[in-house]
Amino acid sequence: MRLLRIGSICIAAACSMFAGIPAEAAVIVHGTRQIFPGEQREITVRVENVGSNASLVQAWTDAGDKSAKPEDIVTPFILRPPVFRLDGKKSQNLRILLADTALPQDQESIYYLNVLDIPPTPQDGEISTGNYLQFSLRTRIKLIYRPKGLNDVARAPQKLQWQLVEDGKRWALQATNPTPYYVHFGTLGLRVGGVTHLSPDAPMIAPMSTQRYPLQDLRSSPKGGNVQFQYINDQGGTAAQSVPLSVS
Repeated sequence: MRLLRIGSICIAAACSMFAGIPAEAAVIVHGTRQIFPGEQREITVRVENVGSNASLVQAWTDAGDKSAKPEDIVTPFILRPPVFRLDGKKSQNLRILLADTALPQDQESIYYLNVLDIPPTPQDGEISTGNYLQFSLRTRIKLIYRPKGLNDVARAPQKLQWQLVEDGKRWALQATNPTPYYVHFGTLGLRVGGVTHLSPDAPMIAPMSTQRYPLQDLRSSPKGGNVQFQYINDQGGTAAQSVPLSVS
């Protein structure tokens, strides 16, 4: 979220006054993630303005650094159009074209689609005092390139291999992903004796990789337990998985 303009009030006072006011984007992106099939050279993403006023929309992709400036980013994708006006209650198809085909063909690659909603400046008479806040709101979702021939993504979560390991002075779940797919977690934890010890930061695991996820409030190594997690599918839905954990 980026502050575009503040009238005569200072930033600190403005943030204090408006801290409890929710900021909602008028421009929304349909879908929580986008899959780019390797056999295609272009996909479209629907962008909709659910508000009443027109917005200026800027769209770009990034390779994982959400703070990078659009003009400094290089990805294998081109967006058409990258900047456009979107009237209220209207929608626009954003085209994502694959410009560089030199991507790994044996596993998925992940990028991110950014859509920035820049509302219009209030007109004279809309604000009586002249003191106002205006925000531009950014939506950032996953853009996953899936090479041609990879068609077993639904079974990837079941193929994860789990271990309980010491990670410094704490315990962690260690996942090994032998598949060519990213597995995206909603929640992750270890349930022992009726208590679930959650991992506070478990966004995903990359293909062909091993990742550790620290657990909360687990003081000693249990004899068994169940790894419980929710994973997110291509449509943004979630499904639950429970895997017995054997501890030697």
